[in-house]
Amino acid sequence: MDKVGVPDSTETPVLAPVAPGLPPRVEPFWPLPRVGMSVSDVRNQFGKFALWHYGYEFEGGPALLPSNLRSDHLTGNSRRPIQRFRHFMPYLVDALGGSLHGKRILDIACNSGFWSIQCALLGATVVGFDARPELIEQAELIKKIVGVGSVEFLTLPFEEMTPQRLGRFDAVLNLGILYHLPDPLAALFATKAMAETVIVVDTSLWVSDEPVVHYHWEEPVDIRDAVIAGIVGYPSASALELMLKHIGIPGAFRVPIVTDDMPQDYLTGARATWVGPLARHS
Repeated sequence: MDKVGVPDSTETPVLAPVAPGLPPRVEPFWPLPRVGMSVSDVRNQFGKFALWHYGYEFEGGPALLPSNLRSDHLTGNSRRPIQRFRHFMPYLVDALGGSLHGKRILDIACNSGFWSIQCALLGATVVGFDARPELIEQAELIKKIVGVGSVEFLTLPFEEMTPQRLGRFDAVLNLGILYHLPDPLAALFATKAMAETVIVVDTSLWVSDEPVVHYHWEEPVDIRDAVIAGIVGYPSASALELMLKHIGIPGAFRVPIVTDDMPQDYLTGARATWVGPLARHS
């Protein structure tokens, strides 16, 4: 990949399987390409935003850390997005026949566009949306720096996501949004309605052996919080699996942890990923 160019998105960088029975590894585009913007320009543009939930690293610099108001495991590990990518992206690519080239992908609550940009670089046409206008501004900035054209970002509340408005997609990414909503079951129904082939659900969990949903009140204090103050629901792992079965995805499976090189919340069971195939890839 050229140091200042955009990679050929027709080719997914797939490596050998890490173990028998697992899908081939898929490597992220990291550092991201930096096209037509100087290091100082990137720093200046990033500095216009007080908070960044994702950190970014670009070819030739700069490398910029996340800046949430609350410092914890989400902000202390700059490699977190890359670890998560290597964890579940191979299963998404595998569910879509081994390549994202030519696929349509919806990125729900896209934040600053990390997942949308990665999928676009892997060959997909992507729509990413978020309810916060400042996050869409950040996503547009990343898109400009990287120089990728096959992604569209929209300011849109989750409740306004419908097939009539956006169409339907080969894959729908529900990443880090479920536990910021009051009704996780309804959110999963809405997610499935947008998909034709597969959904990916990556969520924080209420750690319990029982199939329960823990409700609490969330205020929109930090950039990573719910958009409006209200009740949000954390499902336990077994509750989430019952929900996926209830909405008609009985073949959904939890992505296994195959390495210790993972964020701590995944290792402790406080967060996990499910891949839910809707139809067999032909």
